[in-house]
Amino acid sequence: MSHSVIIAAPDQTTGYELRARVDELEDFSVVDVADSTTHLHDLVAQRDPEIVIVHEQLGPVPVLQTVRDVVARQPGTALVLLTEEFSPDVVSAAMDAGVRAVLEQPVTHEDLQGRLQAGAEWVASMRRHLSSESLDSSMSSRGRLVAVAGSKGGVGCTTIAVHLAHHAVTTVAGRSVCLVDLDLDNGDIGDFLGITHRLDVSDLAKVADDLSPQTLGSSVHRGPSGLGTVVAPTRIEDVGAVGERETVLILAALRRQFDLVVVDCGSTITPASASAVETADEVLLVTTPDLLALRGVHRLGERWNRVGSRNIEKVKTVINKVTRDSDIQPETAARLLPTAPIEVSLPDAAKVLQRGLNHQDPSEITAEAWWDRIGELATDVGTVPSATQEQRREPRWSLFRQRHGEPAAEQGQATLEFVGVLPIVFLIVAIIWQLGLWGVTATYTSHAADEAARSAGIGGTTAEVQDDALRSVPAWFRDNMNVSQTAADTVKVTSSMPILAPIFTVDGLDLTSETPIVEEED
Repeated sequence: MSHSVIIAAPDQTTGYELRARVDELEDFSVVDVADSTTHLHDLVAQRDPEIVIVHEQLGPVPVLQTVRDVVARQPGTALVLLTEEFSPDVVSAAMDAGVRAVLEQPVTHEDLQGRLQAGAEWVASMRRHLSSESLDSSMSSRGRLVAVAGSKGGVGCTTIAVHLAHHAVTTVAGRSVCLVDLDLDNGDIGDFLGITHRLDVSDLAKVADDLSPQTLGSSVHRGPSGLGTVVAPTRIEDVGAVGERETVLILAALRRQFDLVVVDCGSTITPASASAVETADEVLLVTTPDLLALRGVHRLGERWNRVGSRNIEKVKTVINKVTRDSDIQPETAARLLPTAPIEVSLPDAAKVLQRGLNHQDPSEITAEAWWDRIGELATDVGTVPSATQEQRREPRWSLFRQRHGEPAAEQGQATLEFVGVLPIVFLIVAIIWQLGLWGVTATYTSHAADEAARSAGIGGTTAEVQDDALRSVPAWFRDNMNVSQTAADTVKVTSSMPILAPIFTVDGLDLTSETPIVEEED
């Protein structure tokens, strides 16, 4: 199996020399050569190589900063640093940045073979580990990242982002969810949820190169529902601290700590929001059925494409604030968009959402029709698994229906419904048992009559006829049976019909079998 390698060198001569060295090795092939840090980022995103060999003089961005960016975006890629000064300080700094191996120039064939082979083994182990850690695409330990953007201001981007995050944390028990406000200029998730926190996303950006779980924990606000929130900068002078590189590192760190990260990107393109859109597993673009918002979809898609964030064809568009009185209905809006929107559309529910906004708590919204739509949207964009959504919706048809926002009360739902079904199951079993018992009674009664007639036919006395009839059936059945001989030369056997058990009978509920006596000659 050939392992893919990308070489990043400051000039063509160095790049070609390294390529020739790698081509001499077995099981390794160079897929491309980059001559700048920008070119390297593009190639890594396109090729997803297993190994990247980076020369220390690569520019214009410092090489160790580039290494950190690549590691954050591609955790399953091994980076090898090529340096002319092999010292403990250089090796230590390179390892801290995420380099897997350091090679000194000029590199020998044996060193290159050994380092690349070790890197390939590490990549295989890491990629196998990353893939095996996820139960499904939405529940992996490397959390799912969903970016929500608006085609223009006022389309409901923040509302949908908040409600998707709230729905995810209250629907899946034990799931960790983080909501990040990257609408840096106009972010209002803090006001939306009533959050006053001394740290915001700009504080994380300032220490982006050294993000520890403790640092993240101090910057993430935990709400009563368990939802974690990172708010936007409160001071205008802190907005500039959150750039493209800082956003990539922050989101990568959050994905390691949370099962799901929902990002509100707002309606304007900034380096931070563009990075979130680029690195997201799924991008949801919110628009409304009016001409300005629909044109905004085209404009935003073109800008994302120009900055290299994402092609509009890989974006899911949802139409919000739909009413019957809208001049542009969803069917018409679909023809005005660059790509078809998803089937789920959200109604104009200002009155329904008003209570949640005024109380700064989404759980105050009790309209199940709204949460049904949010649930369908969540399934479509992958903030909750589809099976979980179906399980959540099923109890709504039961007698034990609970209001939305009370997940703890729903945990015993299946047990209660099972208990409610038990009487029906017992009734069906009892009916089947009773029919079987009556069938056995009819069989034994008929058999006893035949035995009694045979005994009478060979000249047996009345006592002998009764004894022969009784001996032909089990002992537990004899107490309910009466044997008699009529004047018409027939034997009559009467059995009391049992109710659920042979010891329980009802007067008047009897079964009679008569058999004629045929005398047998000697």
